[in-house]
Amino acid sequence: MMSQQTRMNVSSSPIARRDRCIVGFDGSSASVMALDWAVTWAARNHREVHLVGVVDDEAGALGGARADDRDRAQAQLLSLAFALLAERYPGLVVANRLVTGPVASSLAAAARPNDIVVVGADKAVYAHGQFFGVRSVQLAALVSGPLVVVPAADLRFRAGVLVAIDGGPESSRLACIGAEEAMARQCAVGLVHSVAVEATLEQRHLGELVLREAFEAARAVAPGLEISRHLANRRPAEAMLNLARDRALLVMGRSRRNAAPGVGGTLHEVLINANVPVMVLP
Repeated sequence: MMSQQTRMNVSSSPIARRDRCIVGFDGSSASVMALDWAVTWAARNHREVHLVGVVDDEAGALGGARADDRDRAQAQLLSLAFALLAERYPGLVVANRLVTGPVASSLAAAARPNDIVVVGADKAVYAHGQFFGVRSVQLAALVSGPLVVVPAADLRFRAGVLVAIDGGPESSRLACIGAEEAMARQCAVGLVHSVAVEATLEQRHLGELVLREAFEAARAVAPGLEISRHLANRRPAEAMLNLARDRALLVMGRSRRNAAPGVGGTLHEVLINANVPVMVLP
């Protein structure tokens, strides 16, 4: 295991000392975009940034010399990224670490309960990186805290936060977190709740009540924030991905309605087809 850390102009906030932003980094374009997203978020929320590189030994096919070369290359990537962050963001607490093992479980193990884990996702180049596609689904099932999956897409002109509301007991909390993210970005927040295409008038009315309750919770957090509500007559994942096409962030919950391992079908579909940074909350 290899690690480095730098502390320059460290904030005295207890959040900065306790909670961290864990970034899966393998040098791919997807992981670079994830790191850019994480640095911006961490600076805004007074979090440390910890780069974690994982040497994946699942295949077990490399000989000793090639394995050593791979380890050195990964270590060099981490050191370079570490040095660049320390130079460009002198007020940020930065650390890095290289670990060995299965990618998803190793990255999940590197995070503490209050840490936020950030990874990149790029469906187009599956063979060239480690932290995307199915990896994000595996991580969603393994990490106990927040997870952010950042797609390899042009996010420069994105604005707005979208919050998926499922009507469960945590809906108001999700709406509040989405409102806080929108305030930090100085943008609007949208709330979306889905009902079946064949929904009855009573079911639609219940959907409107769910959205209204979430709306009031978000407005209590940010009275001056622009908040919109969307009752969608389509599958939840389809509604989220459609409305999030031009947004900067999608906030959704990680369902724990059953004890089975893995994630629910909606979260699985969203992560596999992510067209927006997705913040998955427990």
